Amino acid sequence: MDKVTVDLNEPSLYKEPQTKFHRFKRKLMLQPVLRRIRKILPKNKIFSLLDIGTGSGFLLSFLESDYPKATFSGLEYDPRLVEISKKKVKNANIKQGNAENFNFKDSKFDVIVSLQVIEHVYNPSLMLNRIKSHLNQDGILILTTPNLECLSAKIMKDKWHGYRPDHVSLKSNTVWKTLIENHGFKSIYCGSTFFTGIPIMNKLPFGLINWGLLLLFGSLKWKHGESFIGVFRIDSNKSK
Repeated sequence: MDKVTVDLNEPSLYKEPQTKFHRFKRKLMLQPVLRRIRKILPKNKIFSLLDIGTGSGFLLSFLESDYPKATFSGLEYDPRLVEISKKKVKNANIKQGNAENFNFKDSKFDVIVSLQVIEHVYNPSLMLNRIKSHLNQDGILILTTPNLECLSAKIMKDKWHGYRPDHVSLKSNTVWKTLIENHGFKSIYCGSTFFTGIPIMNKLPFGLINWGLLLLFGSLKWKHGESFIGVFRIDSNKSK
């Protein structure tokens, strides 16, 4: 049996409220990724996208509304979250599976998105290999993960919320960029978000600054934000 960080005998940590307010908050939190996707893909674009780690299905539901001509698929290890995602997303092929060894048979995708997942797998290289094998030529990977270089980790130290038992593969922005490039990708954009890991930055009035930055910019090309966000394209020179 594959070694995983998810205990299916315990309540899911990623089952989220379904209220309108929570949906609004999730859309705000996803702005860094949604901004990157909009820069790459016009609204009338026909493309296929795989979301690795669908969680409660919010990202796919937002994208389904924005891109009616696209084809969506999802992968989620927790079967309880698979069912939640299927109810939220109307037209997507969502499967249960492990990010380290998933297989959509002969399907390849134009875009693969994975948000806050790779830190949960014991062997990120296996996950990156599976991603590359499921991307079309010149395909795009968009990935986010907690950033060990962030100001929050330096300020909060052992109390930083990124340090938790199921985060078994934490790395810095610089290390993630190098690792992903070594797996046959070239970077289009690498940056990080802002200050959500510092408790006071989530409370008024400072919260207005942090959430305002997320809304206006999503992320910036700096190494000390809370979450690494990288956009990569398959490097055709390394694929030969």
